[in-house]
Amino acid sequence: MIRNVNEARHALTEKPLLATSAERFLIMNELKSSYKELPHPLRFSKVLSILLSRVSVPLKEYDLIAGRCVDRLLTEEEEAEFKRYAHSPDFPSRSLFLSSGHCTYSWDMVVHEGISGLKNKVSEQLQKTDSEDKRIFLTAILEVYDAISRFILRYAEEAMRMGLYEMEKSLCKIATGKPDSFASALQLLWMITLINCAYISPNPTLTVGRLDQILYPLYRADIDKGLLTRERAKDYITDYYCKHNLIMGRGEHQIGDWRNSTTFKRILNFDAPQYLLLAGTDSEGRLAVNELTELFAECIVPSFKNPVVVVRYVEGMDKSAPALWQTLCDRALASSSLMFYNDNNVLSTFKRLGLPDDDARRYSHFGCNWCSPGDNSAWMLSAPLSAHYPVNRTEEEIRILDVPFKRGNSPHGWPEDFACVLRELASREESVSIEDFYDMFFERMSGFIDAKLERLALELSVRKRRPSSVITFGDCFLAGSLDSAECFSAGAKYHFEIQSFRMFGTVADCFIAVDQLVMIEKKLTLKRLLDATEANFKGYEDVLALCRNADKYGMDTDLSNKHVKRLSHTASRLVIEKSRPYFEKYKLFLLPCMQSDTWHLKYGETFGATPDGRLAGAPFSLNARPSNGACTHGMTAMFNSMLNLPRDGLVSGALNLDVDGKQFENEEGREIFSALLTTYLDAGGLHAQVSSAGLDELIDAKKNPHLHRDLRVRVTGYSGIFVDFCERLQDDVIARWK
Repeated sequence: MIRNVNEARHALTEKPLLATSAERFLIMNELKSSYKELPHPLRFSKVLSILLSRVSVPLKEYDLIAGRCVDRLLTEEEEAEFKRYAHSPDFPSRSLFLSSGHCTYSWDMVVHEGISGLKNKVSEQLQKTDSEDKRIFLTAILEVYDAISRFILRYAEEAMRMGLYEMEKSLCKIATGKPDSFASALQLLWMITLINCAYISPNPTLTVGRLDQILYPLYRADIDKGLLTRERAKDYITDYYCKHNLIMGRGEHQIGDWRNSTTFKRILNFDAPQYLLLAGTDSEGRLAVNELTELFAECIVPSFKNPVVVVRYVEGMDKSAPALWQTLCDRALASSSLMFYNDNNVLSTFKRLGLPDDDARRYSHFGCNWCSPGDNSAWMLSAPLSAHYPVNRTEEEIRILDVPFKRGNSPHGWPEDFACVLRELASREESVSIEDFYDMFFERMSGFIDAKLERLALELSVRKRRPSSVITFGDCFLAGSLDSAECFSAGAKYHFEIQSFRMFGTVADCFIAVDQLVMIEKKLTLKRLLDATEANFKGYEDVLALCRNADKYGMDTDLSNKHVKRLSHTASRLVIEKSRPYFEKYKLFLLPCMQSDTWHLKYGETFGATPDGRLAGAPFSLNARPSNGACTHGMTAMFNSMLNLPRDGLVSGALNLDVDGKQFENEEGREIFSALLTTYLDAGGLHAQVSSAGLDELIDAKKNPHLHRDLRVRVTGYSGIFVDFCERLQDDVIARWK
């Protein structure tokens, strides 16, 4: 496997920045106007069939898992044509290949049924329905299955030509039947993942499932029959991991652009994470860990970006599965693409939202640091918008739905809402209390949530008028779509959208500063504080010093903890309670979270100073993490502060945990790190993802990038190569240490 791993590492670090999926572009450019007379599902299936029949099926003699794609630099003529193609209204992701990412498929069904079983299932549905839309929808799915089978058989022919007979047998099995071994099941899952991530969806961000649970019966059967060894299974898993990284590009997708990143237009999967879930609980609430869980953990390659391994942590897991836990901690300390989620917190939140226990336990991941209800739920923002459905919309519906979706109540997020409240209250002549701040702030949040839910309900009602009139690749592998013969964006059991408390740490620190400096200590008036922030503290250096010395979220003081708890619990309760009527009527709800991705940089860059002592243009806080520089009392105090967040009211609240890996190199250090992490999670901490690049290493990497080509750090829900980041993001990662 050394050759396979080295090849994937080289692709991640040395692939040309402008590498392009040339075959896909050239074929799709030729087909971009084809079959426009057909209904969307049939046009989709016919174009995809041609694409899969014409792209290469490259193999290497050392491959165990088949499935690669060709990317290369374009010629000068091709580059000019590519730029015209990328800006065309017929660009596939705008008109034909609608998003099939930011979700998970019914992978257990795929393994159990195989392509042949799925074809039988759809054929039976086709015979039962009289709806013309549904017949077209199901016919298109059958055509997609046939296209995938032919694509796999082309790989089988190439494997036979190269003398890879074990691979050829596995490929023929999954092309015409269903998986009957661990290797063939993993091969089928990769083929489906490859097609979506390399040929269909820009920024696919696909969750590949709980593979330790889904594949364990086949693994166990192969082991018991003597057809597979533990080491051979690890080879298959490692090559599966390698394949994920071979289809990526260079750079970073949230802050990067065409000047420093490959971009999704050139390589669809260039910086998209795929998520693989491990552990968690079974249907009875017991720890779901087996030998395959251990193998998937042992095979994690720290220098890889994908798949991102999401560990569903169960209280006491370090003692009930000590070898597994030590492996996971070791990989975390190596800055692997790895994150820990507290299973109990996520389950409790989903059940509080109204999901029954069985559905809550099927929770999955759908992007960055977001948990979702799994394969029976559709994210409203990612799914095809109602404009793609061929339905008549009223003028009012067009007016509302054609306005770009708002991420927050104010252009700069909730810190701007706090600033609006400060401006309003500072203008009052009568006395003002901290209660007035809370009342006005949550009045603004409440109004936004109401408007957001009303818009989502309208969007969903439009989609449901002709739910089978559009299709995505994911519909071919989602049980709900096959059972209802409807596009998942309309026919899913649950529909959800994120309601994030973006830049929570900044807002919490603003509440703390006002309460401490104005209400309690009376060192400032609201008017003076407002004047100071609007002047970016110029001429108000004394006020700036007071603001920066005030208590902060992350210090674990009584005052800061009180505000953190009140602010987070109230926001979470507001989201859940306002979602309840929509859940009961439409199975539509908002997911409460503290996710900001890198918007904390974009929003902060153009916003003025804030009462926490942050200067104009500086970044806001990131996700659920305290603001940079706030955790002056150490890691334990930061953990204690974060334990004031609700344990049954968030499904996302990412903590980038930056440690210097050199401090935990020996056995004693590893034990200390393990104890810190388990204590935090067992006490109710929601999430942690580790970057172990120390401050000195990061600073040197910025100065001497050629010496640190493989240095990886956590960004939000994905890992990135530090030297490929733009300077603004590099500086933000470094600032997390200050």
